[in-house]
Amino acid sequence: MSKLFLATLLSRILYPGIWVIFTVTQIFLLSFYILISKFILFDTIVCNILHAVVLLMLWYPLKYSRNIPNIPVLFIFHILLYLISSAIWMGLGFTITNSLFSSLQYYPDFFLTILPIRILFSLLVYIVFVLMFHLLFTKQQIQKKDEISAVNSSDPVEKLTRVIVKKNSEYHCIMVNQIRYIEANGDYVLIYTDSNKFLKDKTMKYWETHLPDDSFVRVHRSFIVNIEMIAKIELYEKEIYKVHLKDGDTLKASSAGYKLLKQKMNL
Repeated sequence: MSKLFLATLLSRILYPGIWVIFTVTQIFLLSFYILISKFILFDTIVCNILHAVVLLMLWYPLKYSRNIPNIPVLFIFHILLYLISSAIWMGLGFTITNSLFSSLQYYPDFFLTILPIRILFSLLVYIVFVLMFHLLFTKQQIQKKDEISAVNSSDPVEKLTRVIVKKNSEYHCIMVNQIRYIEANGDYVLIYTDSNKFLKDKTMKYWETHLPDDSFVRVHRSFIVNIEMIAKIELYEKEIYKVHLKDGDTLKASSAGYKLLKQKMNL
């Protein structure tokens, strides 16, 4: 899963929404040239789903491609990545549709007829995807640098004693000792109390820095826990621990988070 394109609630709605629009548009345009049938609908939907999933998987190679300084090598890298990714989703789409509609001998002809259009469309989508990736990645890096600068600044960080949150049309004032734990949710966090949970902005780094050090520990990249709410800690698997809270909730803890917990809880 892409951590950039599905990082927030908005992007998790927007990304599939864009692909739904793409799919409907393609079917609409095809209806001007051919009679739309079940296998054409199925083929279009399956290929677009596979295309969307394969693009998300490109987050990993694209992340490391930013370290390629040589422009010709970078250009070749993108050509190969485009060809390989396109071959995967187009090949899988053809295989799935052809296996389900094996009685339709003219499906391969339809696939070959529409192939040049798909190649052109997928090339445009790839270019837009790569540009958006670099834009979002750069924004993410700038945010991280700003957070590091804020942490390393000489001014002492003022610790929070209460948090104001909004749910629906109501504002709630939560004292920090009421917070059971905080969970990462893209560029936002979910704040859990005994009776409710609230969506709040700011990154995990902000909350890790501004919550009282003697009560809150970041036990995992996705969790900050109030140590007063912990019932027990157990080893789950290699270098992964489970933190059981008094209300029954269970959180993951990394080995580094477990070490911090041991220090804070004097274990």
